Order: sequence, then C-alpha cells, then structure tokens
Amino acid sequence: MLVLTNPGRYVSGRGVVLDSQGPVLVSEPRSSVEFSNDTGVMIHCSAHGSPLPRIDWLMGDGSPVLPIPHIREMLVNGSMYFLPFGAESYRHDVHSAVYRCQASNSVGRVLGREITVKAVVRQKYEVQVRDAYVLVGNTGVLRCEIPSFAKDYVKVTSWVQDSIFNIFPTHESVEVHQVDMQ
Repeated sequence: MLVLTNPGRYVSGRGVVLDSQGPVLVSEPRSSVEFSNDTGVMIHCSAHGSPLPRIDWLMGDGSPVLPIPHIREMLVNGSMYFLPFGAESYRHDVHSAVYRCQASNSVGRVLGREITVKAVVRQKYEVQVRDAYVLVGNTGVLRCEIPSFAKDYVKVTSWVQDSIFNIFPTHESVEVHQVDMQ
C-alpha cells in the first residue's frame, strides 16, 4: 500500500531542487521467519525514494515496534534484530508475532507484507513409546510420542530394536504384523 501525502519537488540541504518520489521497498523479508533462540536473527528491510525513506517496523495490529533491551533491537539501517535468548526470556508477544516493515518520507509511505516471526526454543526432550496391547496373530501399532513443543521440528526416521535392527516407517507409527509371543 502506497500513500502519497506531498508529491512534487523539494529543496535538499544543499539548496538543490530535487524531484520527490514516494518510497519503494527494495528488499523485505520472506513472509515467514523462524529462528533458534540460540542464534537470534536479523530481519532486513530497505527502500529508496526522494527524500530518502525512513524504515520503521509495525506489529500486525499496526502499533509501532519498540526496542526491548536484550531481546529486540531496531537498527539505524532499518533492520530488526532479535537477539539470542535463554528459554526463560521467551515472550510470545515478541517471539511468535506478526510484523510489517514500513518505509516513509515526506511524499508518502509504503507497507511491506506481513511477516510471521517464530522463535524455536532449543530444549531437551524425550520421545516416548507407550505399551501396545495386541492379541497374538493380530497387527500391533507402536506410536512415537513427541512433546508438542518439538513436534513441528522432529521427524521420525527409524525405529531401533535391540540397538541393531532398524525399521524405517512411512509415518510416526509402525505396524507390526503377525505378533508372536516371546
């Protein structure tokens, strides 16, 4: 969206008359940005125009994004930097939110696309396999239970029996046919 407020000419600081141009986004981030809390992430946005546009960031609801010490910084080049953080510093309103880049000058403003930012908090977890009861000769299904916070980032690649035998499933469960008593 481009809003023109004052099209025409303006005088630069050196007294030169220049044609004015509304801001045009040159680069903006993908619509989805995921990052690890161990690494943080720099999100770039830039624009050109005359006079040179100012870059600001807005939340999904249109409110301005402000720096939060040790969590989120706004850089003079228009980038937004999410610093690495410990699991205890996770904030849903910051680390799982929608943002927009805005470029503005005296001629107008332009809004970038909505960007969904999601921080993935690295933490230890264990997968579980619950006992499955089945009648002899029938099919048994074993399910790999992954904690909900890790489920989107973990893929079951194989099942291991006695640290030797690998079974490669097509889903998160494995079917065992012709169950025998042991």
